[in-house]
Formats: sequence, structure tokens, C-alpha cells
Amino acid sequence: MKLHSQRLTVINRVFHSMLLLAISHIVHTSHIREICEKRDIFFEPFRCQLYDLGVLDEPITYLLYDVNPSEGFNLRRDVYIRLAVFVEYLRTQPGYRRARLVLPPWSNLVHWRSTNIDQTQLLWSHFFDLRSMRLYTDVIDMDEFFDAYRALHGPDEPVVLDEVYKLKHFDNMFENGVFVDKFEEHVCPKSQDSMAGAFLGYANLSTRDFTCLHFQGSAMLLHRLLETYRRPDTRHARYVLILNAEIVLHDLWGNVDYWAARRSMRFASELVEVAARFRADFLNSSDQQDRTVRPARWTDEKPRRGGARGGDYLCAHLRRADFLYGRDKTTPTVQSAALQIRAKLLELGLKTVFVASDCTRMEFYNLKNYLKRFRVVRFVPDSYEQRYALKDGGIAVVDQIICSHARYFIGTYESTFTYRIYEEREILGFPKDLTFNTFCKSEKDTNCEKNTVWPIVFH
Repeated sequence: MKLHSQRLTVINRVFHSMLLLAISHIVHTSHIREICEKRDIFFEPFRCQLYDLGVLDEPITYLLYDVNPSEGFNLRRDVYIRLAVFVEYLRTQPGYRRARLVLPPWSNLVHWRSTNIDQTQLLWSHFFDLRSMRLYTDVIDMDEFFDAYRALHGPDEPVVLDEVYKLKHFDNMFENGVFVDKFEEHVCPKSQDSMAGAFLGYANLSTRDFTCLHFQGSAMLLHRLLETYRRPDTRHARYVLILNAEIVLHDLWGNVDYWAARRSMRFASELVEVAARFRADFLNSSDQQDRTVRPARWTDEKPRRGGARGGDYLCAHLRRADFLYGRDKTTPTVQSAALQIRAKLLELGLKTVFVASDCTRMEFYNLKNYLKRFRVVRFVPDSYEQRYALKDGGIAVVDQIICSHARYFIGTYESTFTYRIYEEREILGFPKDLTFNTFCKSEKDTNCEKNTVWPIVFH
């Protein structure tokens, strides 16, 4: 009995010590409501982020960004990687260990042509699996940002950013023949309504400070920018918006950090399911047959060069539209593209080609006529309701998923759409010679300039 009583005494002391520690943690963090509620510490300890006391003293830095309206979907994905890698680094630095990257909404991008469906203020969760992306760094969608802001400042408070920085290239980027990472303030154009612009397309966003900067350098230069303009009176949160973020460069494009962020960008499950149904119904393709099964978490992926086989079809990404006049020296005619596709189908013994293209109906009709001996298919929503649900961006993603599972892929020179498919196929483990292929201007020019090969890198 005495031994039992002593054990109970020890257990009670341990329990009370843990309780006091938990209560002190609650008291210390009670002014920051979005981190942990009291019940979370006891019932949801793994979901609730229990920082050390030094980190909890730091404000949350919400880093918002936007990209020039003329930039397309796939370039914007690349800009995200630059900033995601930066934020993951920033979270290791004192004063920024609770930094969060806020994802800008997608609105009526230049390549989205459908005018009879609403394509404004689309969240990233419409296209991507944010749970997967959060396994790389702390990212939130705009609706989550608004919720966090209201939780901290009250439901009726307007959203006021602390700082907005509008970036612009230096007029002379190679002064004295040398490219140097730097930024400098310049006078904002008078025509710009700097303090009241509808940032990110939201009329309810305003800012305390608006600064115009000449900027050149990698994303890591943003750390110096944040330190230079850091206010000593920042308490609970700091809200920073970077405009024209495409000006910010990669630190090391194609390194392990790039590929970790890239691998985390898995597509939304709804889009994956649409692509899987199309592959099964029209291409007799499945992940099991094609040897393209991926682990549930991208963090469990291992190098598997040559492990993927792909479906019994070739995929061709044939870019048209603005490439016909902006890059006419490298973009093939429909007939030339058809001849290059035909030659490769015969070489591989395939009978089906899936076409991902922004071509017109007439161009697609002509392509099919040039390939009469073969089966030519493309993805088209089966109803207005499906098109409305997917949006133009979702349809493009479905195209990319289907192309990433083909036996062989050939893309368009200098197209970011093509590069994103290269990356998907690298992640899946296809041989390089079945992935990094590029249309030539002419079917007779087999030694034309090709897209750069950037193989995947793992830790």
C-alpha cells in the first residue's frame, strides 16, 4: 500500500507539473488566437503548433504576392516555387520563424478564353492539393488568410496591409557588365493610385505604406528587403504584399529545394479523377498498368528513373495562338507537327496520339486529316456543367496529367506548359528520352534547338 501511495504521489506531481506547463503556455499565447485554443493543447496536440517560447514572441509574417496580369498559369506556378523556397528558408531566421505564404487568387488569366463561365478569384485549392503543399512549407489560400485576419483583428475590421512593394526591373541590369543583387526605391508614377488599388482583385484590401522599388536578384534578397523596412513596433502580425513577383529570380533553379517544392504541388483530387476516368475510357490507361503509382505522400517518393512505362499512346503538346507570331521561327505548322508525330508513332509502334493544344477547331480538324491512319484524341468536357466546374485552368491541368502518363511526350519549344509536363514525368520516373522531346520548326530539321533537360534531384 505504501509503495502504491508513493506511485500515486509521483504521478500526481508529474500531472500537475504538466498541467502548469500547459496553462503557462496557454497564458503566454492567449493573445494569438489563431495559433492554439485552450482545448487544442489537451485534445489536439499534434495539430496545434506548440512553439518554443522564443518563437511565440515573434510576429506572424504573412507574405502575400501577385504576378503581372499578362503572365500565364504555368509561369505563375514557377513563381510560386521561388517564393515557397524563400519562405521555407525565411522560417529558419529569427523574427520570421512563423512566416506564412499567402497564395494569390487566379482571375481571368490571359489564356483562359471561356467568357460564359465565372473564372474570377479562384482559390489554389481548386487546382492543387494544399495539404500536400503544406508538407513543404506553410502556405494558405486567400480565404484562410481572411479568416486568420478576422480572428486576430475582429470580424468587422477592414483588411489593412502594413506594406506593399511594387517591383520593377532596373533600367540597366548589368551596370559595368556585372549583375548585382540589389534594390532601390524610386518615385512611384503619378498615374498610380498607390494607396487604394484593388490589390489581388479585392476592393477591401488597403495598405499603410506603398513603396516602388527597382529590384534585381534572387528570392533571398527579399529577406534583406523585409529587414530593411521592418518596423520595431510590429507585435502580433505583419502583412506584406509583393507586386510583380515574377521579377524575383530563383536562387538555384532545379536544385533539391526546387524539386521538393515542385513535388509537393500535387493536383487537386477532383482533377486527378477526371483525368483518370478519361485515361481509362479513351486510352486504356491506368496507374497500375502504366507503372505510375505514386506514394500517398510526396515526401515518401524515391528516385525511380525508368520505373514508369506509360500508357499505349503518345502525347503531343502543340502550342499555337500567340506562339504563331511571337515565336514563329521555332513553332511548326500543323502539317509539320503531324509529320513529326507520325514518324514517332511508327517508330514506337503506337496507334494513338493524345493532343494537348490551344489550337482552333479547324487546326485540330486538319491535324486529324494529316494523321488519318492513327487515332487522334483530345480532352473536351462532356457538358457545360463540367466545363463550369473545371474552368479553363482545370481543363489545362487535366491535359497535363494525361500527357504526363503517356508512353512518349513531345512538347513545344520554350513553352512553360511543356516544361510543367516534363517535371511531372520526371517525378513519375520516365526515361529521359521518352520525356525531353521538342517539336522542330520543320520535320526535316532533326537537329533543331531543343528545350533544356533538367533532371529531377532528390535529397
